[in-house]
Amino acid sequence: MTERPSYKQTFFDRHGPEGAIRIKAIGYAFMVFGLIMGVASLQGVPMMYTLVPAATLSVLVFFGALRITRAAGDAFTYFTAGGSSTPYEEQYSQEQALVMQRDYAGALALYEHRIASAPKDARVRIAAAELYMTHGNDPRRAAELLREVQRSPAVTTGHDVYVSNKLADLYLGPLQEPRRALVEFRRLIERYPGSTAAKHARLALANLKEDMIRDHTSS
Repeated sequence: MTERPSYKQTFFDRHGPEGAIRIKAIGYAFMVFGLIMGVASLQGVPMMYTLVPAATLSVLVFFGALRITRAAGDAFTYFTAGGSSTPYEEQYSQEQALVMQRDYAGALALYEHRIASAPKDARVRIAAAELYMTHGNDPRRAAELLREVQRSPAVTTGHDVYVSNKLADLYLGPLQEPRRALVEFRRLIERYPGSTAAKHARLALANLKEDMIRDHTSS
């Protein structure tokens, strides 16, 4: 059996969404620097008088872009998940590369290896569950992994809301257990009563109850 090469983390594995934010901020800074230098050159201003102000403004733009982008992300999380931020989501590049090659079994095997070596890691369980749902043809394993995340004492708000919704999708879809979906919707409403997630759960709960009553009446 050929041994898989050791996996080297990418920049995005190490920094997650923060890496994308930094790259954007650097791009804005270089754009401003280039614009200032270009205008100065057209106006015939010597570079020695332009370089320091352009560099200073570019640095200010860099840090300003970091703050604005982070604040936007925090605001989005607040309004969708009830005010608690979602931690860094690892990219799992090696598994994603196998998915791109349609080697779903290989990607799932790598995920399962990560799961076995990280018994408390919610992120890898969510990533594996998503693949089991979409290409692994094993909704029961997906639900099992999501319930493991849900039972974790350290589960974050973002993960908890996401997992409950995904479990509801599984119960309403391939697992055909609508009553368990009711439990997930009620759980979201009880745990996060003032959030957007609870609002959506109330609507879904009402619609599901109507469907269940209609099915019971027609049977």
